[in-house]
Amino acid sequence: MFLFKSMGVKDRMHVLITGGTGFIGLALCEYFAKMGYSISILTRNSTNKALPANVTLMNDLSLNEHPFDVIINLAGEPLSKKRWNGAFKQKIYDSRINMTNLVIDYIKQCPVKPKVLLSASAIGFYGDSLDEIFNEESEPTHQTFSQKLCHDWEEGALQAQKYGVRVCILRLGVVLGKHGGALAEMLIPFKLGLGATLGHSKQWMSWVHLNDVVGMIDFLMHHSDLNGPFNLTAPAPVTNKEFTKTLATQLKRPSFLNMPACITKIVFGEMADSLLLSGQNVIPYRIRNAGYIFKHPTLKNALATIFK
Repeated sequence: MFLFKSMGVKDRMHVLITGGTGFIGLALCEYFAKMGYSISILTRNSTNKALPANVTLMNDLSLNEHPFDVIINLAGEPLSKKRWNGAFKQKIYDSRINMTNLVIDYIKQCPVKPKVLLSASAIGFYGDSLDEIFNEESEPTHQTFSQKLCHDWEEGALQAQKYGVRVCILRLGVVLGKHGGALAEMLIPFKLGLGATLGHSKQWMSWVHLNDVVGMIDFLMHHSDLNGPFNLTAPAPVTNKEFTKTLATQLKRPSFLNMPACITKIVFGEMADSLLLSGQNVIPYRIRNAGYIFKHPTLKNALATIFK
């Protein structure tokens, strides 16, 4: 069942994106612009990034004069921007929770409600495990900073349901694309032949191609019968060892090095435990069951597309 039909210029879909100048947000802007949608980005700062002509930057939702059909909430401090400490972890937390609360306040007050709120979360919701396979029905393994962050982030977004708004929670995996995200941070050492496995290298990496993230968000926007949490990951997670080997092979570089866990922790601090040395085997059960067909179901295919 599709929520939106073909629209003319006067009634074209109006989409609000928080975090719209980030890695995923920019990809969505490019896609929506091609679809002819009207796009607004909520940001406190101007940007020098190239944006499509039909994108409007705004810094105050209360000044909006045209109702939004869709709100996509992606905003949050980048996790790898700096070494983690107590203050930076609080900034990571506050940036996500405060923006989500702002969006909910807007929804509460606006006379014409959006049809759907799609709000980011992450697969860190589940905790980490070498053995368990997680789907959307899985309970977290234990309480960690990442799990608490995702739990509170999701609970905040779900408040929109009280105002008659459909909510989809986007539990994002490691998003791979050519011009940003995790892959951009890995490329320099790998291209120099210094790509290394991390720790015991058995930790799971539930990755997803940026094109499929855009595709799944578009899919959820248009299917009015879908709500709740969705794992935005590819259907074939890999271990850190397999990811390292596959990326090195794609770049035609060696991959015989290993960074022991103790060194990884020295280099990356607390972030190492949360993002690099732990992981989870996450399956996109609900969205695949709903009929979404992945463009890049395997890591080999995804990387070949990125580096073609």
